[in-house]
Amino acid sequence: MYYTIEGKRFLAVLYIIGLLAGAILINTAIKTGLFRASDLLGFTEYVNSLDNPDTGTFFSYVLLVRLRQIFLFFICMLLFSPYIVYCVLDFFVSFMVGTFVSVMVIRYGWSGMFRGMLFLFPHYIFYGLMLVMVYIYLFRKTPPAQIYRVNHGNHGYMAKNSKILEYKVIVALVCLFLFALGCYSEGFISPEIIKYFSLK
Repeated sequence: MYYTIEGKRFLAVLYIIGLLAGAILINTAIKTGLFRASDLLGFTEYVNSLDNPDTGTFFSYVLLVRLRQIFLFFICMLLFSPYIVYCVLDFFVSFMVGTFVSVMVIRYGWSGMFRGMLFLFPHYIFYGLMLVMVYIYLFRKTPPAQIYRVNHGNHGYMAKNSKILEYKVIVALVCLFLFALGCYSEGFISPEIIKYFSLK
């Protein structure tokens, strides 16, 4: 069901569940006394630290962390079912985003939701597009994907241009480009945006 409507819909639903689970669990933990709001200041202080960072050092840190994460991702893709890896990654990322945004709301009020989403822009988009490219390349040739194309014909932009994704070199170059854009924007652009909007 990987590339079918059902497969993609499941990932979307799983993402929403992760967001809700992260938000509900962190709020429940604080209300029950398992955590205190002060225990979670690491989230907000990290965002505040980007108001005036050493951009060169911070970019090196971002690049090292993201390289380790992408390496772990592809190792898991080789060791386990790629779709299961995508499901786990999908849920984990959405859970962390839900947790992070909830902590920002607790710290800053409802304006924290805007601040939390602002922190993820624009690198979150580039990383997401890279993962979408990998997903399409991996699963578009599976039998369900063939059924999907037969049922829906050659309609739509992705269907008409799907042959482009058959070339490993092109897919690899696009993914590397998106990854580089993500790291660059996270290391240089995002801190400038945060500084501009003055999150402190």
